[in-house]
Amino acid sequence: MNKKVICTLGPSSLDPETIQRLDSLKVDLFRLNLSHTPVDQIEPLAELIRANSSVPICLDTQGSQARTGSLPGGTMELSPGFVVELVSDGVSGESGSFLPIQPASLLYQLAVNDLISVDFGSAMIQVIEIGSRCFAQTVYGGTAGSNKALSIVGTSIDLPPLTESDYKATALALQLGIDFIALSFANSKEDVQHLRSLVGPNIRIIAKVESWDGLDNLDGILEVADSVLIDRGDLSREVALETLPFAQKEIIGRANAAGVPVYVATNLLESMVTSPRPTRAEVNDVMNTLIDGADGLVLAAETAIGEYPVQCVRMIQGLIHQYEGRQSFPQQAATPPSSGLITPHGGRLVEHILYDYDMADLKELPALEVDKYEITDIYQLAVGAYSPLSGFMDREELESVLDKNRLPGGSVWTMPILLQLPEINLNGFSRGETIALTSNGEIQALIKASDCYSFDLHKLANRWFGTADIAHPGVARLLAGTGRFLAGQIEMLSGSYLRHQPYELSPRQTRLLFDHLLWERVVGFHTRNACHRGHEFIQLTAMANTQSDGLFIHPVVGPKKSGDFSGDIILKTYQKMIRDHYPPNRAVLGGFVSYSRYAGPREAVFTALCRQNFGCSHFIIGRDHTGVGDHYAPNAAQRLFDEVGDMGITPVFFDEVYYCDRCQSHVESCSHGADSTNRISGTVARETLNQGEILPEWYMREALSRLIIDEIKAGAQVFTP
Repeated sequence: MNKKVICTLGPSSLDPETIQRLDSLKVDLFRLNLSHTPVDQIEPLAELIRANSSVPICLDTQGSQARTGSLPGGTMELSPGFVVELVSDGVSGESGSFLPIQPASLLYQLAVNDLISVDFGSAMIQVIEIGSRCFAQTVYGGTAGSNKALSIVGTSIDLPPLTESDYKATALALQLGIDFIALSFANSKEDVQHLRSLVGPNIRIIAKVESWDGLDNLDGILEVADSVLIDRGDLSREVALETLPFAQKEIIGRANAAGVPVYVATNLLESMVTSPRPTRAEVNDVMNTLIDGADGLVLAAETAIGEYPVQCVRMIQGLIHQYEGRQSFPQQAATPPSSGLITPHGGRLVEHILYDYDMADLKELPALEVDKYEITDIYQLAVGAYSPLSGFMDREELESVLDKNRLPGGSVWTMPILLQLPEINLNGFSRGETIALTSNGEIQALIKASDCYSFDLHKLANRWFGTADIAHPGVARLLAGTGRFLAGQIEMLSGSYLRHQPYELSPRQTRLLFDHLLWERVVGFHTRNACHRGHEFIQLTAMANTQSDGLFIHPVVGPKKSGDFSGDIILKTYQKMIRDHYPPNRAVLGGFVSYSRYAGPREAVFTALCRQNFGCSHFIIGRDHTGVGDHYAPNAAQRLFDEVGDMGITPVFFDEVYYCDRCQSHVESCSHGADSTNRISGTVARETLNQGEILPEWYMREALSRLIIDEIKAGAQVFTP
């Protein structure tokens, strides 16, 4: 056979009889995985193999991979919402509260909001605090095991190409005359060259391509490696599962063109770990891998821990024989599938974050101080939450939104996103001029001026909010400013962007998370209140009615009006709900750094469009959504959704929800009349909690009432002053 068969040895196959049987099948290489083989076992295992076979040995390094450390008992349960402290491997602490990770350098590279996948998605945690101590919250529950792979989702981490154990193993390889070393997580040409400098010219290096960096630097790797190996398992932690076949085809094609042997590993015959026969899908996958041009196939768990290691090798060889004796197979070009998530509004996320800049040069620019509301708009524009907008609106965009609820290009858009100039800057700025946007004197972003214009504020208020009454908080804020506006594309400085708050997720992060969870139908929920039973009813009902994969709870945690729940207490109540009461692994919590405009129907559509950018396919619209007082009719939002038509995301409408004593449940309507009706009042709730009294169970779970009361007693700011 021209195609190679590489066989991983482990507990199921590291015995004389099995090694001899595999040798008789003429496998091409025996692989020892150093992630599961202690260095002190390499020499005795090499002696065992050589005593029973002439097949060459390959040591597969641990490489630059983040892993869990040693856990007491070998495993740790990570429940949704559970917070763990991340520590260096070997640090001891209270059982169940510490999650050791390695290498130790990883702790110093983590940032708040980094998402960490544990053991190929068995669990997902999110970093919520860094510094002298590092904490992470579970967003997707599961079991963590000792020495299991960790992946920092969507973020590049700098790790050394070899571990301390790998250095010892390479020295042993030279001493024992081992023929091959597989370099795990070969991220660059330099990684391979570093290993070559250690082992010399005689040991053949198999560079394992299993990361985005490896894909990006593939051409350089192909120049210096003796062969490459596609580890589809680790690669799938960074490449969307739907696109993995196309990544495999690309790597094989480029290796073939370079004349470098290429092997494929992971899940080739996974079912044969416990079954004597593979599935039809596995057979088809293996055959197509051969047709693509793979020079060899790697059996991993199938022969290391599986019940049928010999049968697996026979099956692979049978498939290779079938491939080599084939007549012809038609091949048809395919278009790589996209994520199953809804596309961002306008077709793509518009992200404007500036990473390459000289602060000294920026300080020479004209400056414009912005307030706490405008800085949140700048942030959401920068991360793509307001896609397809790329900056503050000019007059043409504003007129189109006010008159047509659309941008000039035709996309549905209902909310003016404006930058009012302060009195000191009324003369405006020149078109094309770049201005530094500052907060408390510190540069946060840049804007390239495209327009500077005037607008009558009372007319604007009436067209925007339907009123010019200053009793309306949105109107009051607008009229407190000037009638001069600056338009232009913004770029947020990366230094400002990276100052995340805990639980704050960008649209790119939520999309990565939903893809990882295999969610396609996601219900979004917007709120400015702590979790109560009415909202709980709405959320779970919406999930069931839309047959959604999950719920994205996205409360507003930006500036609030007096009396509103603080963002911190809202997050704490939902953390407890996710941990204790919601269906496991069906809810994700993220803070939305924004503020309420109280624009009623316009804001209802706007908040839905933002959640489309975050990856939600459906969005809950409650009665009088984001309204204030009696400024908007109860069904005004639904009428506007009907008016603008298909916008991508699907609204899920709810009428007023109340608790019926006779139904003994929360309902939108029933026949029992007002005497049985208990209505949800935020004012009454605040007064009751401030007095240290528990709310009725029908209103809020007792545990949440107690949580809020305890926070008040501790002096925390539960309500906005």
